[in-house]
Amino acid sequence: MVQDMRLAVKVLAATLHEVIHHSVSVDVAFKRACRGRCRLTLEEREHLYVLAREFVKDYLRLKCLHPRTTSLSKLARLWLEGSEEADSLPPWCSLSVQEWFFKKLSSLLREDEARELILSLNERHWWVRMNFLRGDEERILRSLDEEGVEYEKDRHFPYLLRILKSSKPVRLLKAFKEFQIIPQDKASVAVVEALQPSPGDLVLDMAFAPGVKTSLIMMLAGNEARITTVDLSYRRALLATNLLRKMGVDMGRVNIVVADSRDISFRERFDKVLLDAPCSNSGAVAKDPGLRITLTFQKVLHYSETQKALVRKAIELGEEVVYSTCSLMPEEGEYVVKEVADAVKFERPFPWTSPGYGVVEFSSDVSRLYPHKHMTEGFFLARFRPVA
Repeated sequence: MVQDMRLAVKVLAATLHEVIHHSVSVDVAFKRACRGRCRLTLEEREHLYVLAREFVKDYLRLKCLHPRTTSLSKLARLWLEGSEEADSLPPWCSLSVQEWFFKKLSSLLREDEARELILSLNERHWWVRMNFLRGDEERILRSLDEEGVEYEKDRHFPYLLRILKSSKPVRLLKAFKEFQIIPQDKASVAVVEALQPSPGDLVLDMAFAPGVKTSLIMMLAGNEARITTVDLSYRRALLATNLLRKMGVDMGRVNIVVADSRDISFRERFDKVLLDAPCSNSGAVAKDPGLRITLTFQKVLHYSETQKALVRKAIELGEEVVYSTCSLMPEEGEYVVKEVADAVKFERPFPWTSPGYGVVEFSSDVSRLYPHKHMTEGFFLARFRPVA
């Protein structure tokens, strides 16, 4: 594996620097840190990437252990050499999260469950879904078997697989390169399933980039729904359009709009509206450990206001709305739909999900998915219909 301690220290420190000072994901930070430095085999690079993720994940704990150490390189060396444990650390330090994050979750759940949830963020579960727009189940599973991938089918969504073991990264599998499997968390799949898309449905996707949920809508509808997709960024919309084509979506049935969904209007009323809203991503810490450092409550409040405006617009545009966020915070879930609770009728789609936080009286009518309970990212999910 990586034998050069100096290289490892430089790359780990540079990765952390990118996360702290540029608020990018660990994946982006590692690519930048490796640029011009990592002349390594694939196996060595993957090992170094894993080290970088673990180092970023452990950063806040290290800062508690070494509060006077400001050099990221020194912290990286201490960590690689094996940093000592300290039993007297506050719980948020020992769990390597921010104090506000720990206290917020502890106020919503029992403290022991909050600890269990945060500990579960140390492990990422790899979910992929079979893409029947690019191949049938037999062909896809045979391809995975031939490459020695171990997986299990999900009991709720049989086309969804949890990867248990793979000799190579998922992105290097033949089925991935041919778009026969698509990485998509179970919680994200549940959001689309809650929409219950059918052939002929007129669907609005209010924040569609990168397009993974849009492609699942079309797969479940046999490529026979008609979808209007909206995104604020022309660049994201263009990238998502190219990805949809590669995933086998019938683009003749997709209308792409670059606009702010808070300001859009249409002559027609949609059968179904999907609002997977922009959010703080506090539920995706296992996927991107850099969020432990960059996430702030101010970001949560900022996105909360955006989501409230989007939800109000959604009920103007559709007969049925599914609203979701990849967030563990009620400000990006229960408190958002509370703004329209008197104007809608909630329909909880899946009994196997957890109810919402008990901060609203309709908590049993909305859903939450948790990493420690469902092996998913942390998600809020609500389905509702406007009432007269």
